[in-house]
Parts: sequence; C-alpha cells; structure tokens
Amino acid sequence: MPPVISYAFTPISGYAYLGHDRLREIARSAGASVEFRPFDIGQVFAAAGTVPPAKQSPARLAYRQADMTRWARRLGLRFNATPKWWPVDATLASRTIIASEMMGASPWAVTAAILAGVWADESNIADGAQLASLLENAGIAAAALIDAASCDEVSARYASNTAWAIETGVFGSPTYVLGHDLFWGQDRLDFLAEGLGREQSKPAPPVAVVTGGAMDPLK
Repeated sequence: MPPVISYAFTPISGYAYLGHDRLREIARSAGASVEFRPFDIGQVFAAAGTVPPAKQSPARLAYRQADMTRWARRLGLRFNATPKWWPVDATLASRTIIASEMMGASPWAVTAAILAGVWADESNIADGAQLASLLENAGIAAAALIDAASCDEVSARYASNTAWAIETGVFGSPTYVLGHDLFWGQDRLDFLAEGLGREQSKPAPPVAVVTGGAMDPLK
C-alpha cells in the first residue's frame, strides 16, 4: 500500500501556505496519498499550551514575519507578511476544504486558493462572499462547496480532525504526520521526504500461500 501523509493545518497558517506546493510535489514523487485534516487551531493551541502567533511578543512576531518573507522570496511566492485579514475565524474555510474532499473536488486547489487569499490577495476567508470570490477566481465552483460546508457531516469531520490532532500531539500548523512521526513546519518537509524514502525502501511483507492446508510465507 502507498504511504499516507496526514496533512494537519489551519488555512490561516502562513507556513502552511509556504509548504503547500512542496508537500504536493513530495507526495507525488513518493507515490504517497495525502489526507487533508484542517483543524480548529484555537482548540489545538489551548490543548497544547501554545501561545497563538498573534499574541506572541513583538520581537517574536517580527522574527516570524521576517522568516516567512525570506522563505517566500526563496520559493518565488507572492507574500504579504502583515495581511489585513489575519488572524480570522478559519471555520468556514476549513469546512469548505473538507467539503471539497468529500464532494470529489480538488482539496489541493481549494486549499491553495484559500491560503493565497490570506497571504497574497488580502481576502477575508471568514466572509462567505469573499471566500466564494477567491475560489471562483481560481476556477473553482464555489457555491456548492460553501453550501456543503455547513452540513452536519462536514461539521463532524472538522470536530473529528481537531480531536485527532490533539490526541496525536499536534501543537501547530502545518504538521505532517507519517506513521508515528510528526513533522512540524514547512521547514521539516525534507525530513518528511526522507521518511517517505525509508517507507519505500522497506521490503514488502511476505506473501502467504496455501500448501496442504497450512499457510507458509514465501521466501
């Protein structure tokens, strides 16, 4: 079976924006599947005792902004280190991403558009009209996704993602989970790629065949 990466994040995360395209390329190169797990960052921060970035010291916040700007420059991404609409409630955007996966749309494209909306295009992703507009501008049919975002099944998945993140030990965004290993931050993507390489190099489990009524492993 192909390896599975759990992509745990909030769509208001600047570091998720910086790592999104590289995660997709790493997964594609390794033949890995990715399960999207947007979660409630407020609940995760509270459970982990993490101070939200917006409430950190001015020195820490300034460093964070400078660090993200350096990364964006290196990656060739449009980026605004002090977006007008950050932080905002990410519930609607998170549920829209979940809805996209459940409805057979591309969560990659939906997530990319939302992340860029925050960090490059000055969009308020907590506002339904602005969220729909940025998705439509990216060529994504938004109305059905945003409608579905309020359904009980999507709401339950969002709550489940959040509970899973807390139980798994996630404390920030983005976190990439491979097996029992957590990789926090887009600057750990190289370690994720190494982990995928180890998964690929593992020998396949022995295949069992029936011989005379007994199960014997092939050698």
